Amino acid sequence: MSNRITHIRKPNASSEVEHITDIKGSHTNGTITFQYTVAQVVQYLKDGYSFYVQVGSTQVSVTYQKSAAGREYIKTKPDSTQKDNLLSLPQF
Repeated sequence: MSNRITHIRKPNASSEVEHITDIKGSHTNGTITFQYTVAQVVQYLKDGYSFYVQVGSTQVSVTYQKSAAGREYIKTKPDSTQKDNLLSLPQF
């Protein structure tokens, strides 16, 4: 089952570079909504679940990566834009 991420939360909502701490979204059928921490999403990705961001009519997959400091974070896979699609989502 795919999970669509629709909103993000950052510690400082006005910062363009601040990391994402939480996400909100819904399952593909749209009937069940969820709210997870980034750590939970990373674990779900490791367990084989998939997440995506809707960009127009395209679904862009979400993946995770480890920073140089060792912190795991989520990001979208490369698509036609250089900008991270997650950071373009509305905040909650």
